[in-house]
Amino acid sequence: MRLVYLTDTHIQAGRPATRRDDFLAAVDVKLSEVVDLCRRLRVAAVIHGGDIFEKPVPEREAEEVFCRFLGELGLPFYCVAGNHDLFEQDIKSLSGTALGWMAQKGLVRLLNPGEKIYLESGGITVQLSGQHFFGGMDRCRDKTCYTVTKENCDYAVHVVHGMLLPSPFSDQVPCTLISEISGTGADVTLGAHAHLGYRAEAGGKFFLNPGALARVTALEKELVRVPQILLLDFSQSFSFNFIPLKNVRPGCEVMSFSRSKEGLREELLHG
Repeated sequence: MRLVYLTDTHIQAGRPATRRDDFLAAVDVKLSEVVDLCRRLRVAAVIHGGDIFEKPVPEREAEEVFCRFLGELGLPFYCVAGNHDLFEQDIKSLSGTALGWMAQKGLVRLLNPGEKIYLESGGITVQLSGQHFFGGMDRCRDKTCYTVTKENCDYAVHVVHGMLLPSPFSDQVPCTLISEISGTGADVTLGAHAHLGYRAEAGGKFFLNPGALARVTALEKELVRVPQILLLDFSQSFSFNFIPLKNVRPGCEVMSFSRSKEGLREELLHG
């Protein structure tokens, strides 16, 4: 069984302050490449780590790009809500958002806290669970939202939209360290929200984040980072592969950093 994971697409019709190209067209090209990769790799389903859109109710053009992607993909699509998918970072607002509407229509399936979905293929069972973003999740001491119990499966995968990191990014940015949740029952924890991505292993468990598909943060590393997706391959043994996208322009051609230090701090704090 093969699954593809991507995150933080931040689809929007407008142009972010950190970009100088046609952002929506660039995202559209990336999503088309994701569709092609899923077909070539014979993927069973796609998982998204949240922040599908830049705002809870995006522009019509942004919704059209995403809906066209789902139609061309033609695969089960599982996701959690990111902070940008919600009003004022409040999970209670989800039903009134574009993502909530798409879930109600059956276009996507939400990985709601406390629920477990089981995917089976070739005698392998994968348990899939998730946690939506909520305000203050990385400030509280209780880290159970980042963990899950493994039940009746060969592999457990948990998806969380939060600032999960191998090490602190900044003393001004609240985060949850991988070392704090290494006791999770998940064999694979899929991270999001942290746009630069990472790969880590602790206690035989994997903590993986391919980074944002969209380059929108005012960080110098975005000038050299190549957007990528994550391929998860579940068979008699587990393997994974980060796959860089080919149809992307170099960051130095599309990024435009004009943010103040205070603006960057707010962006990092609120995603």
